[in-house]
Amino acid sequence: MTRWGVLLPVAAVLTLPAGLTAQRRATLPELEALARADSNDPVAHYNVAAVLVEGRRYAEAERSLRQAIDIDPEYAPALLLLARVRMSLVGAPLAVVVGNRRIVFLRRDASGGETARLQRRAFLIDPLLELGPPPRAFLPAAWRETLGRALRDYEHERWVDAIAGFTTVVDRTVRPTDSMDVPPVALWFRARSAMRLGDYDAAIRDVKWLLALRLGDTTSQALTWNPFVGDELRYILAYVHQQARRWDDAIRLYQELLERNLGLDLAHSHLAEIYEEQGRWADAIQERRRAIDANPEEPALLFDLGSTLAYGGEYAEAEETLLTYAGVHPREARTYYLLGFVRMRLGKGALAREALTQYLALAPRRYEDQIADAKRRLAMLQD
Repeated sequence: MTRWGVLLPVAAVLTLPAGLTAQRRATLPELEALARADSNDPVAHYNVAAVLVEGRRYAEAERSLRQAIDIDPEYAPALLLLARVRMSLVGAPLAVVVGNRRIVFLRRDASGGETARLQRRAFLIDPLLELGPPPRAFLPAAWRETLGRALRDYEHERWVDAIAGFTTVVDRTVRPTDSMDVPPVALWFRARSAMRLGDYDAAIRDVKWLLALRLGDTTSQALTWNPFVGDELRYILAYVHQQARRWDDAIRLYQELLERNLGLDLAHSHLAEIYEEQGRWADAIQERRRAIDANPEEPALLFDLGSTLAYGGEYAEAEETLLTYAGVHPREARTYYLLGFVRMRLGKGALAREALTQYLALAPRRYEDQIADAKRRLAMLQD
């Protein structure tokens, strides 16, 4: 989300506590100490959970992840990891026989649908979250070794080498008149690698190709792994255009998706982000309201509306909205920073001091710039 002080993504790499070098990963006790010291930092709780998951300590990991989500219910990496944890805790083994008679053990979702809801919410917030590589059994047999090497290059952030490996597979499976035999895994991870290098033209090309594969009438074995349905790929395509700052194309694609699904609240949120970038505050506020109308049960959308109202100059309504959100998620420090800001603009000095003081009591230490700014504002109010 386009928020003040956006949380840094840590989906793939754990952040290191102060004083540690990148020569080694932080230990679990070090991460737990950091989470205790910064108890209102969702990233700190996520980092603890990620190590606990590696050790298959799922119940403890769930507690840490729920703390992260209680602070920021739209922290997508935590939502996705919690889905994995819930499946590990309650999923019953399910044997599946695939085309070549190989038996693959999956897990049945016995969580009452919570796992699917968590996964979908994480995807809608950030369609480019790392989902991990597909199981080796789901790779086309003819290209298993080449794809395996390219996926290892991808995992180790060797983007150029990864692209070369995926391109080898793509080039050798494209016929002059038929492009439907290309393995989707090669296109998807080539697109991801291209985005890492800032080559959005290449990424958009491959996502469009994936969409054609999904919509094409084919029974090719190359389609064994393709985790996205058509509208999900359209959503990804819109998001990639947004990341490339191709506003007109992104707006058009999001609006087309909303014509098909009025309940897609986060498409409204992404439209609001674009309008904020363009300085179109009235349009951004309207999209924030539409997001809430589409999903009134999601309180996190109130924070987004309050933030946009604040930056759009609608201070009185921003104060009311942010107070409502603080009543539901009182540990989200950024709410109080914004409350301090809007109350200063409304001339409510005493209440502004109260909000900024609360922010400083809650704010994670890594919000260094914002903490310094809050202290500066408090000094202004005391003069």
